[in-house]
Amino acid sequence: MIWLHLALIAFIAAAFGSAPTLARPTLPFGVRIPAKRSGEAVILLARRRYNRGIGLGAIVACAVVLFGWLAPEVVVLALTAVYSLLGGLAHRSIAAAKREEGWYSGTRQAVSTDTSLRSDPVRPQWILLTPSVVLAVATAVSGWLAGAAGFSTVFAPIAVIVLTSLMAVAISRARPEIDAAQPAVSASRYREYLHGVLALLLISAGCVNATLLVVSLQRWGVVETTVPVTIVAYLPLAAAFIAWLGFTVRTGDAGHRLPRAGDEPETRYEQRDDDRHWYAAGMVYLNRNDPALLVHRRVGTYWTLNLGHPIAWVVLAAVAVAGVLTALGIVTLPEKGT
Repeated sequence: MIWLHLALIAFIAAAFGSAPTLARPTLPFGVRIPAKRSGEAVILLARRRYNRGIGLGAIVACAVVLFGWLAPEVVVLALTAVYSLLGGLAHRSIAAAKREEGWYSGTRQAVSTDTSLRSDPVRPQWILLTPSVVLAVATAVSGWLAGAAGFSTVFAPIAVIVLTSLMAVAISRARPEIDAAQPAVSASRYREYLHGVLALLLISAGCVNATLLVVSLQRWGVVETTVPVTIVAYLPLAAAFIAWLGFTVRTGDAGHRLPRAGDEPETRYEQRDDDRHWYAAGMVYLNRNDPALLVHRRVGTYWTLNLGHPIAWVVLAAVAVAGVLTALGIVTLPEKGT
């Protein structure tokens, strides 16, 4: 188990360490800056300090786990908190330099949109959800034959399909990330990025249901719970994780690392400075005047809720209620033989 915890520490360090590299150049550590300021000394210094902190934190965490000074779970939580703090400090240093030196002074700020994403939207390829549906049916039939048929037998696979479908619809209608400095290029990149995200999302649903099928067969006693079978059970999840990782590295945040489709010259405008609507170092978005429910995150990848939208609080309340009901035992997870 100790090697598993060391591997988890290495993964957390790699995830936090790669975040600044995958971020858009105009959003270092979640701070919106003009494109021409992306090479400022304060940004380079913040990245160096952050990277040193990531490396030092991983070394200390590994030493603590190896010598058994603290429980591995505590070390992992503490390491995550320290890394988040490092990111917050880097965010504050860049934001302070931006404010004190007036990086946006004399710039013309604008917001661009791509109307073709409404007239010709990127639609989810629902055919990719077919394996997930087939596996859900296979799970239900297998449970019925094993004498474990019932609501709990098919609830999890169906929940995966429903949640994935809702996420695909919401993401396809989320506000696009388009740079006012290069609207055509960024719109083309975002369209390709969105197409890949939706395809991977639907395929991942099939991977999750494949794992659920094998795990269910183990719990029902249809197949033996051996190490090889367990490995096979989680291979689909591993494949989905690797696919997402490769896609994220290739495309970058909101697709900014994708090849340029054309040689569009930069406009006279800079993307509007909207730092005032972002909190927790670019992790939380709250704008009551923005009708968008989902917006692309500044730190990390993919989308987050606009907490200024009423529906966002309905979603959070539903998740909280489900968590409380599960903790109280009112809603129970499927049991073997039920």
